[in-house]
Amino acid sequence: MKDLKTIAELLIKRGKVRGKPVGLSLFRETIPEGYEPIGAEPPCAIVRIAMDEGKKVYFDADHQDCLVGVHHAGILPGKREIVSGEYLSKTSSFFTYDAAARLKAGTPVLPTGMVKAIGAAPLDEVPEGVAVDWIICVANVQHANFIGTCRLAQEGIRPFCSFGSSLCGEIFAQPWHLQDIIITSGDQGGRMHNKIKSDQMFIVIPMQFVDFLPATLENVKVDVKTSRTMTKPAHSPFWKKMEDKAAGTVEPEEVEETSTDEITFSMPWDEEARSLLKKVPEGIIEMVVTNSEDFAKEKGYEMVTKKSMDEQMALMGTSIDEMLESL
Repeated sequence: MKDLKTIAELLIKRGKVRGKPVGLSLFRETIPEGYEPIGAEPPCAIVRIAMDEGKKVYFDADHQDCLVGVHHAGILPGKREIVSGEYLSKTSSFFTYDAAARLKAGTPVLPTGMVKAIGAAPLDEVPEGVAVDWIICVANVQHANFIGTCRLAQEGIRPFCSFGSSLCGEIFAQPWHLQDIIITSGDQGGRMHNKIKSDQMFIVIPMQFVDFLPATLENVKVDVKTSRTMTKPAHSPFWKKMEDKAAGTVEPEEVEETSTDEITFSMPWDEEARSLLKKVPEGIIEMVVTNSEDFAKEKGYEMVTKKSMDEQMALMGTSIDEMLESL
């Protein structure tokens, strides 16, 4: 078994996931000890309960409060109104019959009877001997991108992404059908039951892909200068800037400064660090602020300083001066 605690720590510290990453398990015959049944909750709520409350829970045919969820989990056959999509088209002013029917016909379902129950537990507290089929976590869009593209960076295989589709289909059945990483917004009900903020996404990682996570979450290095020499067209101002630097004709006052007036800071910055920010291009300044603050918080610093930024750059195999020169 893979080291689930190490994976959880990586996702929390570097992936900035909400609460605890969740280990989801398909219980095909028996329900392991240590898992409690959910009460009057829809099946998709097991993510929130494990993630935010730290509980080990499961749903089955007798313990759940939504027939759509147990249908997609293959635990109970779907009612006609669910399979046809009429529970959407006949109860809303915006779903047409054909649209709802087409949507439900294409939403994945586990084979009926394949599992007895589905359980969820904080990833670092999964009981010994319980197999985790995939990991589910919630993160903002920026960190969902880092987490969800780990396989893409190693194998060139894109994650499956969806918006608005039934969350229970995407987290209980889709990973089994596709054997791929899933990034999904979930539907409005799934987001509501899991108390998802407007900028948050669900990421589902089948266990066979977790070894790819360190490549996108640890020791990330980008040679920005070399990258630009490979991607900038001949007419780009980049080349003139490089020529001027080589000739020593660029004066300090010619360096374009970026305003930080519209940036939201979550912790104090000293004057030296703020001064460095003024030299960062507008398009990436928010990312630099977020990463610098995350690093300072991890280290237990009370504020972002030039020293903390130097430490962060050193871990990436570069320096602040080299990074700014390459931009």
